[in-house]
Amino acid sequence: MEILDNYNIDDATKVMLSELKDECFRYIKLTDQIELDELTENQLSNILGELTASVTHLNIHSESLKVIIEV
Repeated sequence: MEILDNYNIDDATKVMLSELKDECFRYIKLTDQIELDELTENQLSNILGELTASVTHLNIHSESLKVIIEV
């Protein structure tokens, strides 16, 4: 995250922000897939499972960053 290099942000926080960004993109990709026509029941089930994991991951990353930012 080159933009963050201009600020006094430690490497661990930069990694967490990068991972959160990646997971946000993953979530958007999954929600876009759900909107596709003619998904099979199996495909929809797989996407919903991945979406559940993504939301959980986003929650964990968000809570971790919240703790770091509030310090």
